[in-house]
Amino acid sequence: MAGGEFESVAEFDSAKRQLEKSTRFDLVILGMSADSRVDPKVLGELRATARAPFILLDESSDEAGTTLESFEAGASQVLPKPFVPDALIGAIRSELRGPDVDSVVSIATRIELGGLMFDAKQRTIRGPEATVSLTKREWQLLSFFLTNPNQFFAAEDVALPAWGPEASIEQFRTYVTRLRQKLLPFKGVCEVVNEKGKGYRLLLQQPKVPRP
Repeated sequence: MAGGEFESVAEFDSAKRQLEKSTRFDLVILGMSADSRVDPKVLGELRATARAPFILLDESSDEAGTTLESFEAGASQVLPKPFVPDALIGAIRSELRGPDVDSVVSIATRIELGGLMFDAKQRTIRGPEATVSLTKREWQLLSFFLTNPNQFFAAEDVALPAWGPEASIEQFRTYVTRLRQKLLPFKGVCEVVNEKGKGYRLLLQQPKVPRP
């Protein structure tokens, strides 16, 4: 409904190969039956590779010990099979919403803010006078700021959710500089600023209408 995209695979090994690619997913759903169980250790490795919330659909999750193992392995939620579709929809919404009801930026393909069009599929920003293209990492950084516009964040509070555990503050500063350069055509409408003691924020506002 929000322009989200998905990939579906039937085999566990295929899922692992898909998650090891450069594409980053916002959510992973894994179905298990009593005859095709995934070892908790392997599930934990898959969860670490995905670096995303994990919903497990488990045919035998009525066993308390099995369910606890799944949670300890990194499952965000465990739904027993069979389940009502609304339960899965609710779990998806809950995980994508995160700790706060920010926006649909993380799953939307295109959004329009401040008179600019942000296209996640093409990783472009289009304005009245220019169109700029971003690299994957630049887009991930911008996506975090877009979900929290005009709010200050410390560098470490942006780098980890934007890029995952492999992020570093040095990389963050480098990419902030690159992102600022890319956003120069939209200065005054969309720009990354930082203030000592406050941190970094995406300044996003409606363009000023010239007086007649």
